Amino acid sequence: MAKLLTPRSLREQFVEVATARFAANVPDFVRLQKLVADNGGRFHNDHGAIRSADPQVTALFVRAARVLGLRRDLDYRFPAKKLVSFDLQVIGDDSAPFKIFLSEVELSAFPPDVAAVVREDCAEQWASVDHTPFLGLIEKAETHGGLGETDAELFIEHFVQRLMARPGPPLKRATLDAVASVSGEAASALALGPDFNHVTIDVRAAGFAGIEAMAQAMLAAGLKLLPAIQGAPGTKLRQTATMAATMDTPVREADGSLGIAQTEKQFVEIIERSQALDRDGVPLWTQDGAPLIFRNFLAANAEKIFDAASTKSSSAAMNC
Repeated sequence: MAKLLTPRSLREQFVEVATARFAANVPDFVRLQKLVADNGGRFHNDHGAIRSADPQVTALFVRAARVLGLRRDLDYRFPAKKLVSFDLQVIGDDSAPFKIFLSEVELSAFPPDVAAVVREDCAEQWASVDHTPFLGLIEKAETHGGLGETDAELFIEHFVQRLMARPGPPLKRATLDAVASVSGEAASALALGPDFNHVTIDVRAAGFAGIEAMAQAMLAAGLKLLPAIQGAPGTKLRQTATMAATMDTPVREADGSLGIAQTEKQFVEIIERSQALDRDGVPLWTQDGAPLIFRNFLAANAEKIFDAASTKSSSAAMNC
């Protein structure tokens, strides 16, 4: 049997391809990469985040993420946003490996008529792509513990370009408006599809003394940030983000024609992780005596970060 790429190698390839795709769509990300380089730092992608309205997509994403060595860890709830979330992690003491924060649209919290149009859109998207070859690659990885180079390329291409996408027809404007009236975050999720709505740059790897210094450098470079840093100084997790740019999104009008809606979908986050604490507030250490760095997420922080990409309503149609 040919040499297999390990979950770590597959994860590194996935991050490279998915991040490059994100960079092609998010100019702020490219500007921030340059800012890090000019500061003499290095770009370390702490995590990417996706939102999904389709339980089938979520289940397939979780199974595919296991091929990358990522396992479901903690759960988080956001009733005001109509989202429930969990993180996918390399389980262990090391906080450095890339993570995924996956949020599901909580359709049971929606009015039945709005939930119905969301499910209709999800069904259209699911029916438009054949995941059978992808499932075959996942099964091969599950059996053998990795994939050969050719299979790895096919796996990552489908993962990034097909699963993390809206492969079917454009969203109906009426559906976008109905969902936005309930949850702007869910509306942004439908408009984007299960692609990264943000990726996250580690502050210290970027060469900054702390998150305040990096945020100030970003503001000086003309980037627009959320109004506050989430997490108090000295706490185990601190975050802030750029505001998602308003983007043209194709939509289907009531008469079947193609129109354009204005939506907020993708942004860039920066993060500062510090020493984890136990339930009594006592600092935690690794078996080697080094500080154990907090590797999960805080719901109170994440809820404010969600505000960076929230579509409140669609614009008037502009027929193509």
